[in-house]
Amino acid sequence: MKKLFVIAMILVALCAQGATKVQVKSQHFEVTDSVRFYEPDDPQSDGYKFSKIVIADWPVTINGKKSQALNDFLLEEVFYASQNPNCFPGSVKDVNTLTGCVKNWINYILHSSAMANEYVVKDYGTPGVKDISFEEDPMRCMYELTNFKQSHVVGDLAFFVEYNEIYYGGAHPDFMYNYYAFDAALDRPIRLDDIITNRSKLLRILPKYDKRDKDVKWWDSINEVDLGNFYIKDGNMMFSFAPYAIGPFCEGQIDVKIPLKTLKAKGLLTTYGKKIK
Repeated sequence: MKKLFVIAMILVALCAQGATKVQVKSQHFEVTDSVRFYEPDDPQSDGYKFSKIVIADWPVTINGKKSQALNDFLLEEVFYASQNPNCFPGSVKDVNTLTGCVKNWINYILHSSAMANEYVVKDYGTPGVKDISFEEDPMRCMYELTNFKQSHVVGDLAFFVEYNEIYYGGAHPDFMYNYYAFDAALDRPIRLDDIITNRSKLLRILPKYDKRDKDVKWWDSINEVDLGNFYIKDGNMMFSFAPYAIGPFCEGQIDVKIPLKTLKAKGLLTTYGKKIK
């Protein structure tokens, strides 16, 4: 009886261990800055407000440990760190330092944008520069918004999502969701080619799983590179496409779902991909 009890306790412990999810601890920060653009020949006009906003729940530990690989991966994907070495020098190790780097990055973007080369740029600290709100005059309030956070967990895979929204005037803003996968056990990012064996074959079959009406399917302009935005959920691999990529803006971001078991049956899963539950 005692032996049975010990065996039962071991099985319970093993089941509990197998059911443990990846734990990501995040720290929240927000950085916002704005400038005003004025027509060169009319500096007394109302001008245009241009804002850059970053809102993030940034991962500081994964499974109780700091991961430099995760930090560097996300810095590159979200903030293009290697392209902005003056803003992100070397290794950014903590969120307080990261917040300062993001402030520098935002300031750089505001003063080096295409509009900055055509218009007179003034900071809001400049005397006489009146603020303007989106509620007052949305057509004169342009912005770029980045909202980053953890999405969900599948086995050892932690998925993160970046929401980008851009408004440069007009009827509506543009937006898209970008997904990033990181294997906590391997301590490295996971790309599409880690999971899929053949992008060409995947591209041929993917339109068949698009359940929308055929009149709004725009697959002719999609190539293999466009398949890299994906996530996994409920036993399915979801391929995500920004508005206008494979359909009109009114349909929003479109996710095309293929079951992992279907991909396996078609020989499209790598050895790594077959291990994903």
